[in-house]
Amino acid sequence: MERGKRSEAINGEIELPEAIIQQIQSLLNGKQAARTSVVSKSWYNAWLTSPNLDFDQRNFQKRRIGDSQSEAAERFPNFVKKTMKRYQELNLKIVKFRLWMRFTKPDLVSLANESIIKALKMGVNDLSLDFFPHDGSYVLPNEVLETESLIRLSAIECKIDRPMDRKVLCSRLESLSLSKVCVEDDVVWDIISSCPLIENLLLSECNNFVGANKFGQATWILSLRSPVIDIHKGSVGSIVDGPIKVLEFHKLKSLFLQKVSVDGRFFSDFSINFPCIEDLSLHNCYGYLGRAQISSHSLKSISLTEIMMWVNFDVPNISKFTFTGTSFSRLSFTSALKECESHISILFYCHHVKASWFRELKRFLTMLTPSKISLSLGFFREQSIDRVREYEGLPRPVLENLILSFHVESSVDSAFLDGLFWSCRPKVITINGCSRSRLIEKAHNELIELLCKRLIQQVNQNCCISNQNVFGQHGLKEVNMEYFEETGRTTLFCASTSPQYGQKVRFRLKWGRCDCAGG
Repeated sequence: MERGKRSEAINGEIELPEAIIQQIQSLLNGKQAARTSVVSKSWYNAWLTSPNLDFDQRNFQKRRIGDSQSEAAERFPNFVKKTMKRYQELNLKIVKFRLWMRFTKPDLVSLANESIIKALKMGVNDLSLDFFPHDGSYVLPNEVLETESLIRLSAIECKIDRPMDRKVLCSRLESLSLSKVCVEDDVVWDIISSCPLIENLLLSECNNFVGANKFGQATWILSLRSPVIDIHKGSVGSIVDGPIKVLEFHKLKSLFLQKVSVDGRFFSDFSINFPCIEDLSLHNCYGYLGRAQISSHSLKSISLTEIMMWVNFDVPNISKFTFTGTSFSRLSFTSALKECESHISILFYCHHVKASWFRELKRFLTMLTPSKISLSLGFFREQSIDRVREYEGLPRPVLENLILSFHVESSVDSAFLDGLFWSCRPKVITINGCSRSRLIEKAHNELIELLCKRLIQQVNQNCCISNQNVFGQHGLKEVNMEYFEETGRTTLFCASTSPQYGQKVRFRLKWGRCDCAGG
């Protein structure tokens, strides 16, 4: 059917053009898109010729009634072969090709190679590949890096083994995502140097398979010397003789590095080497022990997870800051985070929380002021808490939301709440039910009861009267409690009921101006 042609009418109604139907189907996964084919003949035809192919072997695991085991195993390969043959015969173009495959027998490797190469020959722009088992044994066809039509490439759990006589020709590539991919150092940088249009770069848990075979688990170490980038092996030496000169990242907008050891030179001249970068994600990165400086007027979003470095950010246009970790990194900001949302998530795996932890929390949250701060605390072990002593200090930073989640069988005690209320003034406190365990549910409900008792007690007292039982809650004017669901539905609190499994409880707090509890 000609693209853009209106589908034939049913019952006198004008149906959507085929291109619009296919656009709607492209927003769905393969299984959902297939279900739309029963809407009408025009939807069926649109699905048959869609430029977006999504082959997911997991959708074929359920055995049909009457199928033998061998027949069930052949359903997915037969579907892929039949579909690719139809596209070839009709001379259709493929824009997006996604493949998830489990290699349970050798002929499936041939099927993966054949279908990928056929998709490349049909002009695919967006190639997404994910393989199982997760041992990185599958080797991508060489044709992948030699396809000029490729704009986006995502590969998970595979190997890139490019012969020396093969060249990287995918010069139109704008997005490169490699996760748990075994690949040689020079191949990665050959790709980057041959693709000056790259805007999004993701390297996650990528190993050098030569190094991995010789030395076991290998870790990237990324160093940047403007305008030179070189990648080398920390303790085992580099398989690259010297720095590989590449183009500066003038087009790069998004950079994601996970489990990467970052050299201090990576931060030098950051704004010069990454003039267009808007999103920076450093997850589980380490290696540089000095104080680093990241300056950028283009950065809008920063995401840090378990980063073991001292970093000062000069990012005046930042709009979103996300931090996840078990401890507070030594972070600082030169410019105030005015028009910014900060999402902080702290995971508790330690047994003992000292009073100094709350002082560090207060310092960290104060640094993020005046951004809109959301703080999430996840408890994975039973806690022993040192009581915080009340004394004058910095004003307590305001939180938009304080989220408490439990994964252990004991609730926090009053001393922990003392520390929290000394450290911050939350507008909302959310208690998440995280488990179907009755013991964890009990801890969840105990915290709700403790909060109810403390908050209601304080509201009934004068806001500026010091009281050990309501430590840190001075200035609290009003408390409302409700159950809520992710759908947005809320239910006002009733004292005669208790939260059900997985149910979330939310306290809405209204504070006055008085802040005499450790200010």
